[in-house]
Amino acid sequence: MIVAITVTGKDRPGIIAALTEMLYQAGCNLEDVSMTVLEGEFAMICLAAVKAGKSYPLLQAKLKQAEKRLHLTISVRLIQHRLIRGEKHPSGTKPWLVSVLGKDRAGIVYHVSRTLAKHKLNITDLNSKIMGREKKTAYALVLEVDVPNRKNLLGLLKREFNLLQKKLNVTITLNPVDPVQF
Repeated sequence: MIVAITVTGKDRPGIIAALTEMLYQAGCNLEDVSMTVLEGEFAMICLAAVKAGKSYPLLQAKLKQAEKRLHLTISVRLIQHRLIRGEKHPSGTKPWLVSVLGKDRAGIVYHVSRTLAKHKLNITDLNSKIMGREKKTAYALVLEVDVPNRKNLLGLLKREFNLLQKKLNVTITLNPVDPVQF
């Protein structure tokens, strides 16, 4: 069985070590993890394979202990339908990166994501950061997007992003993700 575990709370050293120790003790195998610190707040989501039988109740008990001991908020959700292991991008699509850089202002993520949603493009990863301090701040946004092989779609996106650049006073780039081979 696969579970999604979401963890949030005040960041401090040792959170990942404590959580992964409890997952290991409960007989779980981490399959996919994303973690970040957002202005001092720890945020993590992971998928873990749990052995059938006693492991799931043990996992729940261990995570309740972690929640109290580490002052975190932890939720566990059973994944009913799972993709093929390692599958992220549906057949017929290719991953592309949309990068946005400019002065921070309200609405950047909204306008970019609305443009992508209008064309039924799925965002598979999103990261943003405010860099610098006070008057010298810049905003960076990077989205990974599933782009289907549809005629004229990339050209249309580039034209719409050019208009959006002018409206938001930012730079938007669109680049294919080169597959990495191991």
